Amino acid sequence: MRTAPLICLALLGAGTGAAAQVPEVTVSAIPEVTAVAPGQPFRIAVQLRVPQGWHIGWVNPGAGGLASTVAWRASQGVVLRETAWPYPETDDAGDGVSHVYRGTVVIFSSFAATRELSAAPRLSAELVWGLCRDQCVRQTRTVTISLGLVRGAPRPSRAWADVALAQRALPVRMQSDQMHARVSGDSITVALPALANGPAAGSWATFFPLAQGARSVVVQIRAVRSGVGLTLPASVLTDTSPARLVGVLVAAHPPGAPPPVRPLALDAPAVR
Repeated sequence: MRTAPLICLALLGAGTGAAAQVPEVTVSAIPEVTAVAPGQPFRIAVQLRVPQGWHIGWVNPGAGGLASTVAWRASQGVVLRETAWPYPETDDAGDGVSHVYRGTVVIFSSFAATRELSAAPRLSAELVWGLCRDQCVRQTRTVTISLGLVRGAPRPSRAWADVALAQRALPVRMQSDQMHARVSGDSITVALPALANGPAAGSWATFFPLAQGARSVVVQIRAVRSGVGLTLPASVLTDTSPARLVGVLVAAHPPGAPPPVRPLALDAPAVR
């Protein structure tokens, strides 16, 4: 049986005091399919519309603000695979550089329906962010979606076309064996293969580290024997053991314009 997706939004809470003077972030969930088939993958996009003149933080907000998070809960028979965040931009107002989102932000989460799925699935996501201008206010929202259950090929959702182009802002994931990160003193030398959708030698890029509190770094891409390379400060490494270089490399581009090549998601051990 096929049923249309049911989407609802609930306000769970927000910061007190100043929260009454700040506008709302509009949130909506868009499913890739209207009904789920057992054993098949599917995606859900969560779209946030940040009010003009305000911003929210990336997963690592950098020098200031609050990290944005999403936590999914799904009924039995549905497994979360991963959530992909678009690349952020920098904001250098205040005491340092923050990593932020402005305007429309679309987050993509991938799921798998097990072969044992026997009932129409229901999923809910709790989202947390700090809405910032002169100050940041913590806000929490919950978005819930119910999908149908179908035997055979899932039926695509017409609404998916509204967010499909936003996938261009998602970083292209590189395999760890495609890149090398070597630590020497306070620096990290990174070597990447020359990619058609990667930054070119001589260009500039910003590296956004996922390590909480680590600041973004503007670097110049140079030619190396294996492809292209860059040098980063060791402060961008994770504090795990062993340390890793994890983050997003975004080619330089004018504000509001897409980067000339796809952002790259880097994740590799830091060799000493």
